[in-house]
Amino acid sequence: MQILFGGTFDPVHNGHVAMAKVLLETFVDAQVHIIPNHQSPHKVSCEGSHHRLRMLELALQDIPGAIINLIEIHRPGPSYTIDTLRYFRSHFGEKESLVLCLGVDAVGGLERWHEKIELSRLCHLCILDRSSYLINLSEVVSSFIDTDDLGLLFNQSFGLRYSLLTPGIPISSTAIRRLIREQKKKLPVPSKIADYINHHHLYQDVK
Repeated sequence: MQILFGGTFDPVHNGHVAMAKVLLETFVDAQVHIIPNHQSPHKVSCEGSHHRLRMLELALQDIPGAIINLIEIHRPGPSYTIDTLRYFRSHFGEKESLVLCLGVDAVGGLERWHEKIELSRLCHLCILDRSSYLINLSEVVSSFIDTDDLGLLFNQSFGLRYSLLTPGIPISSTAIRRLIREQKKKLPVPSKIADYINHHHLYQDVK
């Protein structure tokens, strides 16, 4: 089983770290890939991939088992998830279980994704549900079959939808960037990340 948890991580924060830990605890014996994108198709990164990747490395240093996968960092152009899934499918074979993990906010934007109709034919969808948010059953979400049986995700290759309760850490990278602009001293990020941001003067003038 291959677990895929991607994002811009601009910057990585305590919520991202908590989610990575939950995925490692939930999907025991699976490979958990943390995948920073090179260029999000839906938003402009505030800092370059070099800084975002280095912060991610620092944040995950003490979390054994989390694999930082550079497939999207090394791929030029927009980082389309469908391309990443096709790579994983070709690399691991048709029988391998691939689980795409998304927060509720990302699930809400699936209708805008590139070649979205192909998703349920390539992977399972694991919704990282922080506080029982109601999910809009869009055409894309509905194309996955809902299940509360985690074992099915191990035994099947693709096509299922599973909700995983994750810690309620109400923070976002956007909010952190605002706090930095406001020169707040305490940030909801690992201490190593706060030090890195301060040392490199990141996010001083960005929204």
